[in-house]
Amino acid sequence: MSWGTELWDQFDLIANHTNAGIEFVDKVAKFVKERCEIESRYAKELRKLAKTYNPKRKEEEHVFSFQKAFIGVVKETDDLAGQHELISESLMEKIWKDLHLLHTELKTDRRKHLSEGKRVQELLEQSMKALENSKRSFMKASEEAEQALQAFQKADQDMANSRLQIEKYKNISVEKGQALERAREEYRNQLEQTNSKQTLHYSNEMPAVFNELQKMDERRIQKTGELLEEYSNVETKVMPIIQKCLDNIKDNGKSVNPPQDSKLLCEQNKTAYQPPSDIQFEEYGSKAQTLTRQPVSVEKVKKKKGGGGFFSKKAKKHGEAGLDGNDQTLTPGQKIRTSKKKVQQLESQVAQLKNSREGMEKMVDVYRQNPSLGDPNTIEQQLSENAKELDTLNVDLYKYQCYLAALENRDTPPAPEVYSKASKVQPPPAPTGDFSDETPAAAPAPAPAPAVGSVPPAPAPPPALLVPPAEEPDDEEFEEEELQCKVIYDFQATNDGELSVSEGEELVVLEQDYDNSGWTKVLKDDDEGYVPSAYIELIM
Repeated sequence: MSWGTELWDQFDLIANHTNAGIEFVDKVAKFVKERCEIESRYAKELRKLAKTYNPKRKEEEHVFSFQKAFIGVVKETDDLAGQHELISESLMEKIWKDLHLLHTELKTDRRKHLSEGKRVQELLEQSMKALENSKRSFMKASEEAEQALQAFQKADQDMANSRLQIEKYKNISVEKGQALERAREEYRNQLEQTNSKQTLHYSNEMPAVFNELQKMDERRIQKTGELLEEYSNVETKVMPIIQKCLDNIKDNGKSVNPPQDSKLLCEQNKTAYQPPSDIQFEEYGSKAQTLTRQPVSVEKVKKKKGGGGFFSKKAKKHGEAGLDGNDQTLTPGQKIRTSKKKVQQLESQVAQLKNSREGMEKMVDVYRQNPSLGDPNTIEQQLSENAKELDTLNVDLYKYQCYLAALENRDTPPAPEVYSKASKVQPPPAPTGDFSDETPAAAPAPAPAPAVGSVPPAPAPPPALLVPPAEEPDDEEFEEEELQCKVIYDFQATNDGELSVSEGEELVVLEQDYDNSGWTKVLKDDDEGYVPSAYIELIM
């Protein structure tokens, strides 16, 4: 159905209708823009919420299933925020911008078509005015001709008038008659032109304008519908991802496992202590006097003020004694867990160095076969440095493996492979005895001090692997004079807590080797540390 044939006389209605249509496009554009702002604010609030509840501590500290489930929900919420940001951006780019552009184009096209319609209408109005003017001229000429004819007839009848007067009125009547004919002809011609213009106006020119406006309006409707459809598609495209986030949130909720959390809590915090035995009956009275105080060894020496031994309280405060699980303030279970963690860290570092070493060995073979590719000596230098690092890490790893084996009552592992050709670092022997806090086993008895000048014996396990001796009471009544010793072999410290000494030096003994651990604590020029008991002899 065409506007030109059905609404040929409704120019103002069409003008108002097209204007309302353009305003409607602007309304839709504002709606989409506000929706974009809502989605953007919602996404921003979701981001803020996820950031607020995102754990500040490391994720490895959140080990329980309910903690991991909640962290997963927080992450999925942050992902949901990203999807709503995508909705906002897509609506702005694909919908609002097209609506804004459509609104501008429609205003321009409507202005052009209405201007053409007004021009066509003005031409018709001008033709109608010309017809009206020619009609008035014809009417005026007709009246004047009638009046001139009547005057001539009257003059002809009046006998008093002369012939000259009669001739005059006759000429006037003839002139008016001729003017009447010209006015009639002009009126007739203008009438034909106006009728032709009017027919052309309503059958061709104005319908053409209306048809262009109709096409513009239908294009507006079509484009608006397409954009509204795209409005739905924008959200439909992200719905699978949003649904995936919601499914993940549901899976996080299902992953909560109460029995597993209970088991994990026990594994992380069990002390491995045995329940206490029954309390024995204690007799009071004369029979109870059989309990006597244990005598203190005459070899007890006065401790240096401020010296707390290798396992001092200051070291424990800073966690230095507990790095390998040998902190006596830890329970057996905590020692095992701490040692396992250290072994895993060292095994990872050793594996990385081994992988690097394999790659360098392959490069050396290639360079030797084809020297033009590179200098093998450079890679061999790197291999040497790699070997030293591997030996150092293997020594530490073996130390912790031995200590863990002792804690778990297992056989000690084999000694690690030595990669350096002239490595001075040797792996320490495996510690022996039970490392539990309840009944520490006595260490093997030290070898007797050899004669001066002979080859020194191998030192006992380093102090870092030993259970520290229990501190004796520091009562003044048991204080004795300082005990001294003489160094019979040079000793170079290689571990924390050890003290380097030279043959012939005289030192002050701070802690004797009461528990036969193979180490004695001495004082040298305000420096204290452990030396092998077999490397010194007491000065009586």
